[in-house]
Amino acid sequence: MTSGLAGKANTTDVTSTISDLIASLEGKISLDDCHTILRDYVLRSDFQYIVSNKASLDDIKNIVESRVSGHEIKKELSGVNDRLDDLWRDVNKRLSNYVPLRDHQTLVAAVEQKANLNDMNEQLENKANKQSVSNALHKKANRAEIEALLARKVESVTRFLAFII
Repeated sequence: MTSGLAGKANTTDVTSTISDLIASLEGKISLDDCHTILRDYVLRSDFQYIVSNKASLDDIKNIVESRVSGHEIKKELSGVNDRLDDLWRDVNKRLSNYVPLRDHQTLVAAVEQKANLNDMNEQLENKANKQSVSNALHKKANRAEIEALLARKVESVTRFLAFII
């Protein structure tokens, strides 16, 4: 039994080991202090997830390279402005070919006061045409015939009066 006890630690060794352990534990942080410190840290999996959702360096380079400069924007706006000016001039040119509403109303009133084509044709039907005037002139006696007829009448009346008197 002594030989079995010889391999065992004695009381002084155990007390010195316990006191060393207590001294060592007093230098360590407590569980509450660990929780307080760990509250400000992130788990590795959470950190990797957050980093994977961030833009990479290549993404940032692509964005910077594809970004339009202020000069290019001004150039494009100037082009758009020039096209708008051209359209405005074209619209004004086209509008100048149209009659203003006030002039249109005046023209409509003037046209309404003019004679209707059907009415004019009816009135012209009642008038003598070229052919009827020509026919009438051919049927008309000329001056010499009328003077000769009148001279004969005068002569016959003169004879009659001479006979009566």
